[in-house]
Amino acid sequence: MIPLPRAAGELARRAGLLTCLLTGMALAEGPSSRSADVSDDEKVKHSSQAIKRMREVMGEVFATLKTARDEHDVVKAACVNENLTQIKALVRICEQADLSMQEAIATRNSARAEDEYTKLTIAPRRVEELRGKAEECMGQLAFQTVGLTVEVEEPKDVTHPPDAPPVLVRPPPASPTL
Repeated sequence: MIPLPRAAGELARRAGLLTCLLTGMALAEGPSSRSADVSDDEKVKHSSQAIKRMREVMGEVFATLKTARDEHDVVKAACVNENLTQIKALVRICEQADLSMQEAIATRNSARAEDEYTKLTIAPRRVEELRGKAEECMGQLAFQTVGLTVEVEEPKDVTHPPDAPPVLVRPPPASPTL
């Protein structure tokens, strides 16, 4: 059983993720107009490929999380885990959208099928972005140091200024009567 504050946080996180996904759908460049040109068979094929790829990405991020845990780096592990949580939620949303789309196609509800297909075209892009963020958490993108050498040359004719005198600070009196 999940404690109440944690359950409320999980519910808020899922609601926020769903809101982000739906906002992304609204801001997308009209995928529903493009998806009208796609046959129902192609939609089903595309959705199964998208879900397969998203699961592969989720496996890659799981491996990244394992690496962070093996390094005993709590900060990296927390960062990767945050992205992994969002990926898992998107995979679940897409699995449900795939089922709903197939049901809508079977019942010839084209509007609903278009809506579900739109989710299935937006979420994989978001999952790829989250995979990139998880790699950034590990420093794989920001700090590539393989084969990198640094040489520092100090000028020989530079005179160094004398050291500054130490600053003496007298502590305040312990009693105001002294």
